[in-house]
Amino acid sequence: MATAKTTTKTAGAVKAKATGSAGSAKATKGAATKGTATKATATKAAATKATATKAAATKATATKAAATKATATKAAATKATATKAAATKNTTTKGAGADGNTSTFEALRSILQRHARHLVVVHDTPDSYYLDTRTTGPNGKPLFFGATRAGRAYTSFYLMPVYTNPELLGGISPELRKRMQGKSCFNFKTNEPALFAELEALTGRCFEKWTASGQV
Repeated sequence: MATAKTTTKTAGAVKAKATGSAGSAKATKGAATKGTATKATATKAAATKATATKAAATKATATKAAATKATATKAAATKATATKAAATKNTTTKGAGADGNTSTFEALRSILQRHARHLVVVHDTPDSYYLDTRTTGPNGKPLFFGATRAGRAYTSFYLMPVYTNPELLGGISPELRKRMQGKSCFNFKTNEPALFAELEALTGRCFEKWTASGQV
């Protein structure tokens, strides 16, 4: 009976030890599994952070590229504006008359400027000078008196009173008449002081005529 009891007790101890070992092994496995999951989560978090960092870097690069492109576009626009300004300047220079300078235009403008205080200056630019009267015409607009404009081939001088009052042209020299195109326009390729003096006198007569008739 003692031997059987001892055997039963030994068997119980062995079973308990086995059960304890199994529990310990299960706990160890659980800890290992938890550790692996934690490590996996940390790895995933690190990967996510790396992706976010890469995305931020890509965005920063794109922003820098956009800024560079914007700067280049602005520079191109500035260059285009400068080119246009240069072209405008060249056009003005080429419009100085056939002699390649502004002396002809300036001399003709000075003839009209002597009467400007009694008229209305509509245009006054490096290649155009235009005068209206203070009187309204039948069309409801101010009467045009005279103008000068520098073109590529020649400089033109317009005098409207000789169109409405052609008798004012009586007595002008054949040389000045040769410069006429149409009924009220005179064209000059160069500065011609003698003809300009005659044209100045004609302009004075035109001004006096229109002043007397109430058209100025």
